[in-house]
Amino acid sequence: MKIGKSVKTLIAGTMAVACLASVAACGPGSSSSKSNANSEPVSTDVSKEKVELKLWDGAGLKTFDDQLIAAFQKKYPNITIKATYDPDNTSQQNGPRIISAADTPDIARITDINSAVRGKHLVNLDEYSKAYGWDLPDSQTQVYRVDSNGKIGSGSLYAVPDGISMTGLYWNKKLAKELGITEAPATVADLEADMKKATDAGKLAMMMPAKEGGTSYIYQALLTNYEGRDTVQNWIIQKDGATFNTKGALKAAQKIKDWQDAGYFSKDALALDGSTALSRFSNGEALFFPSGSWYTASINDALGDNAGWIAYPGEKADSGSAAANAVSAFGIPANAKHKNAAAAFLNFLQSDEARQIAVDNGYPPAGEGKTPSTDNQLLGQVLTAYEGLVKTGNTTDYINNATAGMQASAIIPGFQSLLDGTMTPQQFVDSIQKQYEKEAK
Repeated sequence: MKIGKSVKTLIAGTMAVACLASVAACGPGSSSSKSNANSEPVSTDVSKEKVELKLWDGAGLKTFDDQLIAAFQKKYPNITIKATYDPDNTSQQNGPRIISAADTPDIARITDINSAVRGKHLVNLDEYSKAYGWDLPDSQTQVYRVDSNGKIGSGSLYAVPDGISMTGLYWNKKLAKELGITEAPATVADLEADMKKATDAGKLAMMMPAKEGGTSYIYQALLTNYEGRDTVQNWIIQKDGATFNTKGALKAAQKIKDWQDAGYFSKDALALDGSTALSRFSNGEALFFPSGSWYTASINDALGDNAGWIAYPGEKADSGSAAANAVSAFGIPANAKHKNAAAAFLNFLQSDEARQIAVDNGYPPAGEGKTPSTDNQLLGQVLTAYEGLVKTGNTTDYINNATAGMQASAIIPGFQSLLDGTMTPQQFVDSIQKQYEKEAK
């Protein structure tokens, strides 16, 4: 399975503007070429001295990161990496503060492209890309690039991906068979018919983890179907004139509310977190579970061949599926003390060994190269779905990533209020746009 470089699909990312003459960050449009106090000449030879790197990430990626770190340290025994992790519910907001501190880590997960651009906090990776010969797919780097005017989508590279998270729809094939359903839904209408059939039979149609904003996954698929991926993606990367207040956003919100009112979600959906939802679905308690590829190992272990996965269906059978994808990426903060050693780690992320580690942890791999193997049949379905989505281009980044505070300040409370009826669909849409405008300014 090969992900083509020519596919112009925006997936996820972050970055800031910097000057090519120096690996220290500079402002958008700046012509300054002065190095800051932590600059060092670009070099791929990092074997001559012992170095301790600091790495920062969210706790949910600790297992993945630890395996990458162990493999990297085996290859570079003179380099050790000390990692620290923030809770997942705060890491998105903490990211901009982490990379802007005077004492930054050497390697950091970039959680907000726009604040990084405005703050001039990241190293321009173009010289490292040239030195190492990086040739990353356009589909995985386009929103990691920033031009001289500070516009995201083209220009210099500011982060390197290590894996891809993808949202989609898990389904229980055994329960489906008991309900007389023989195949996955091909359209939104099919999905609704299947959920009604489950509800009428006294079964839970969809396991909805609304406590942590999980409703956004399937909502975004509906939004992309109704509004088009370019409109959604342009809003996420804060293109001029982009707005969330669209007919498609309102229609998608109304659809989610209709499903809630029809009883397709559990009665405790508002209190249901992701791990509890995973446990219940794995125990066979629902027909569908909208979530991410990161759960493939757990669900495959629990349900085996009865576990299925599809990208979210479109309005018509031939209209193509839709999904949100996010490339999980690391950058080098401008104040990092050991930039060359940090760049060696970014280079390692593109190796066949690192790509295999990504797949072993349930993530479609970044970059290109030898197709990693997997014994997880469910992850195999995800990889196939991902390949198809890259070809059609009907993917976006997560709406949760539009601003640093979007998840905690708007997505989670907004969907809670939509589902419990304290917000109308229009009020929900307005609340998302209000938070967006507050932060984008």
